Amino acid sequence: MAFAQLTQVFYEPSAAFAALKERPRAWLPLLLLYVCSISILVWYFQTVDWDWMMSNAFPPDMSADQRAAAGKSMTRGVMMGMGVAGVVAGTLVIYSLMGFYFWLAGKLASMELSFKSGFSLAVWASLPGLIGVPLMALQIATGKGQLAFEQADMLSLNFLLVHAAPHTPWVGIASALKLTDIWVFVLTMTGLRAWTGKSGVTCAVIAALPYVLIYGCWSAWILFKN
Repeated sequence: MAFAQLTQVFYEPSAAFAALKERPRAWLPLLLLYVCSISILVWYFQTVDWDWMMSNAFPPDMSADQRAAAGKSMTRGVMMGMGVAGVVAGTLVIYSLMGFYFWLAGKLASMELSFKSGFSLAVWASLPGLIGVPLMALQIATGKGQLAFEQADMLSLNFLLVHAAPHTPWVGIASALKLTDIWVFVLTMTGLRAWTGKSGVTCAVIAALPYVLIYGCWSAWILFKN
């Protein structure tokens, strides 16, 4: 049954989350997110011009000796393996933290929302991120091997608006923020309403709070350091 919700969540999210309420299983969208993320990462590392990448991977104020020492351990295979491991572990950690957050928010707002439901909600609401995968594939295919991985994301705020250069203070947060985050927020709010019956305002606040805290603190840290 969850196969139908993979597409329904895009055009009829309320009905999709209502159907998932009794059995909020996350394995299918999680598997899809893993396959797409790992595939695009492996393709990137297989095709990137490694000499070009090594010449652009380090901050400009790094000495030649430091670059040479760091470059010895940064082989294509090692970096690709670390990237895949980061996707596998990082994805689970992030969704687990979101599951815990939704469970805690549910307790504070008198909502019946288990950790499993919160975890599943975070995964299902993340599906709009898949829209960026074919766009990233296009960037990699046309980049002639000389493209930083974060520059391949055509839906990031950095690509669309900020254009911060690599190794500058705002490039990280600008690359992390994506146009699809708006859709993810709307799906999260929709899922919370479908699963808890709480008001739209309450669900919107719960859905928005992680973004406000994470990016607010991140921005404050950048301003403090610079």
